[in-house]
Amino acid sequence: MLVRLWQSRWTPACFVLLLGLGYYGAKRFDQRYIHRESYDLPTDLLIRGNPDLREVALTIDDGPYGKTTSEILDTLRKEDVKATFFVVGRHVDEHPDLVRQMMAEGHEVGNHTYTHPRLTQITLQQARVELEECEDAVFRATGAHMDLMRPPGMNYDERLLHLAQDMGYTTVHWNAVAGDYLPVKPEMIMKRILWQTHPGSVILLHDTEETSQALPRLIERLKSDGYRFVTVTQMLARLPRPVFLASNAGAVPLTTETKPEPTVKRHRAVKAKPRSAAKTPGTEDAPTWDGGNQDEESILVRLENQRFAVYAEA
Repeated sequence: MLVRLWQSRWTPACFVLLLGLGYYGAKRFDQRYIHRESYDLPTDLLIRGNPDLREVALTIDDGPYGKTTSEILDTLRKEDVKATFFVVGRHVDEHPDLVRQMMAEGHEVGNHTYTHPRLTQITLQQARVELEECEDAVFRATGAHMDLMRPPGMNYDERLLHLAQDMGYTTVHWNAVAGDYLPVKPEMIMKRILWQTHPGSVILLHDTEETSQALPRLIERLKSDGYRFVTVTQMLARLPRPVFLASNAGAVPLTTETKPEPTVKRHRAVKAKPRSAAKTPGTEDAPTWDGGNQDEESILVRLENQRFAVYAEA
């Protein structure tokens, strides 16, 4: 049968067709996952960090929860690592103290919607409400706003990206994932992340017990492999064409016990974000937002004043 198939007059045409499909598939994979730009300017989408810098951004989704979030924060404090938390608004309302602790200890907080729906499966207006309500929850807890957004399940389309952009958010993708939203052993979390991590990786973890157990060894291993941990806004500032955003890390004083009036709701103005000029390649490692660079600090203050128009509603 194989001999007959090989001798068929259709064999050369099928062979050429398969080669063409293979080439097209490989090219699409290369464009989508390997050689895509680090930052998609028209849609404000961070895909990965600078591949020339041996650094990673640790991002943790879906919290805050009680015990596991506290354990994760304890580990980050001991290891002197700053992360970016994408929080769910209804959990923020349940644990506002943990969100204040995140910011007070130098971590960034981003928008992960209020109830964690798949945003492409609801209307655009409903998606806007989800993002606004999460923004309100974080503001009630901390008095600070958010610049970063990650759609649940990384489920998005171009309309959603433009909605986030109009609301003042940069959307944050990932390229190293543990799959820890399902029960998985801590050892497997480590193996999956280490296998996928490369310079400029945006690591996606979830606020779970297994992740809190895996995190100390994962951080130790990545450090031993020569990786440095940065927040997402620091990663954006170190791209070949840097993008500067105001970080909400440190927006809450470390010893504060107060929080803003919860009856006041605040929303962003719907407007395009101002852009900063690209820097000369080679200077991407400069911004650390530790107070040592007044020029960058003044840029961030100016962006903050330009980007947020706050409306109060009774």
